[in-house]
Parts: sequence; C-alpha cells; structure tokens
Amino acid sequence: MGRRGGVPPIVTVLVTISAIVAASLVAWFMFATARSATQQPLLEVTDAYTDGTNLVFTVRNVGTQSVNLGSFTVSCTNPGSTTPVALTSQGCSSSTADPGRSVACRATVSSGALQDGASCVVTFSGTGTSHGFKVVKP
Repeated sequence: MGRRGGVPPIVTVLVTISAIVAASLVAWFMFATARSATQQPLLEVTDAYTDGTNLVFTVRNVGTQSVNLGSFTVSCTNPGSTTPVALTSQGCSSSTADPGRSVACRATVSSGALQDGASCVVTFSGTGTSHGFKVVKP
C-alpha cells in the first residue's frame, strides 16, 4: 500500500509562524494608527464676547498634546454685513495650550464696532489652523 497523504510537519510549522507574524503586524498597525490619531491637539474657541471695541475669547485644548499657538489673526463680520470689522491682535495669556487647559486671547477693534452675533475666524500661526466662532455682546 501507498503512503497516505498528510501535511509534512515543516509545512505546518511554517504556516503557523506565518499566521503569527501576520497577526502581529496587523495588531501593530492598529495600535500605531490609533495612537497617532489620539495623540493630537484639538482646539476649540469658547466664551467669545465683545463690549463693542474689544474682543475676548478663550481657546481650549481638548486634545492630548500641547500646542504652540504662536500669534493669531482674527477676522469678524457683523450680522447682515459683508464688510469685515478691522481688528488688531493683542495676544493671548500664554503661547502654549496644554491638554485640558484654556488660554484667554484678546483683540481690539481698529475701526467700526463688533455687534452681538458677529461671525469670526481666528487663525493661529503656530498651528496654521483656523477656527470659527460667534460673538455675544452682554
């Protein structure tokens, strides 16, 4: 009688090792991707208000990494208008926003006046990101 078929032991070992290596690479890729996605700064602008001649707003870092804000430029438009209100940046209380921390920023109206409901966009030189927000006038 002939020899019955079977898988040689070396093939079984090689297939098992290949499966373990493939599973390890997939796990490493998933871990690295998730880590880089969650290790980022995430800024939000809150508490924006004006007295008509000054604009004060808070930038909060809700991410997991510190971020250097640098200087900022802000542009606002009053409701029902297409003409931007001229603003001069006065700076922020800190140039770095740590995770979970807030930084207060201020700008002064150069000409005109900001109204309740004005739409603004702030751009930070340190991140190159822009963030939109509305202004309230208490």
